[in-house]
This record gives sequence, C-alpha cells and structure tokens, in this order.
Amino acid sequence: MGFFNSGFFWFIEGLLACLAIIALKIWAEDMRIRMTFWKWPVVIGWLLFLSVSVAYVGTSLGEGETHAAFIGAIFASVLAVVSRVIAWRLLTIR
Repeated sequence: MGFFNSGFFWFIEGLLACLAIIALKIWAEDMRIRMTFWKWPVVIGWLLFLSVSVAYVGTSLGEGETHAAFIGAIFASVLAVVSRVIAWRLLTIR
C-alpha cells in the first residue's frame, strides 16, 4: 500500500479538492443559487469532512489496517450522506 503513503496521493487529493470547490462555484452560478457569506463555511466544512474521511481511509490502508479502513469508510459514508442532505437544505434556502 505504498501509494497511500506517498506524496502523490496527497497531491491528487488536494487537486481534487480544489477542482471540487471550483466546480461547486460554477454549478451554484448555473443553478442560480445565491451563495451568501454563511453558505460558504457550510460547503467548505462538508468538503473538509470528506477530505479528512478519504485521508483516514487512505492512511489506514497504507498502514495495513484494513478493518479500520473499512469501518471508517462505512461510518464516513453514512455521515457524508446525512450531512450532504442537511447542507443541501441549507444551500437551497432562498
């Protein structure tokens, strides 16, 4: 599992996070969702949570802890879906 311990993995994760934020801004403009000052911390918080979850699973796999990675992935997936629904509700408030 050398890939998850390499700097290349973290480079790819950072690149994908930046692309996600740019894509989110473009998507919000296309959908005419007005992003006020309090909506950006909600979005950035959700993306940080997702990034830390991927980092946890990647690090656990890199250290050979497959059971911890599996449990962490399940837990993070459930929390990501629930928090995504809550964030969506907050973002679509007019």
